[in-house]
Amino acid sequence: MSDSTPPSWDPDLEPRLTLGQKLDRTARHLLPSAFIVLVIIFFSAPLAIPGSAELLSAIVIGSVFFWSVWRPTGMPALAPFLLGLFMDLVGFTPLGVSSFILLLVYGISTYARFGLMRMNFLVVWFLYGLIGGAASLLQWALACLFRLHGLDPAPAFFEALLCIGVYPLLSATFSWFLHILDEKESA
Repeated sequence: MSDSTPPSWDPDLEPRLTLGQKLDRTARHLLPSAFIVLVIIFFSAPLAIPGSAELLSAIVIGSVFFWSVWRPTGMPALAPFLLGLFMDLVGFTPLGVSSFILLLVYGISTYARFGLMRMNFLVVWFLYGLIGGAASLLQWALACLFRLHGLDPAPAFFEALLCIGVYPLLSATFSWFLHILDEKESA
């Protein structure tokens, strides 16, 4: 005796994603980390760009902050850790310093995420300036600790100023990318 009743409809049942949709979704999640890896490789190359070490830290810290606030699925906690390790390996700095700093930036920005999302850009920029400046000074303090003598603080202040100055450009560029990604998701 065959069962002639139609299959029941489950409202929680979602259609399966195709391989192309899965690859597209994975690429969107990896976009922030891939951008940061490319920035690390570019600024670590021997191109004789003045201030490239400070600019590299400023861009990476700003990128981790932005993506942690606005798209945390694109910046899981493992990403800042691995990106920091890669930055330390390529830059010949003590292993773990950049990971520690990036994880602090990630932790603060994800903790304050919902509050930051409601604020206007100038307030977020000011708060990011405090976080970026503190991260630069912490990096300088850890470098002094590892070398067991005081280093010139001028590069740390320069890096803090670059953190503050580069964030509006990063924010505008990443917001444009977010807009494009959101349009693709809703389509």
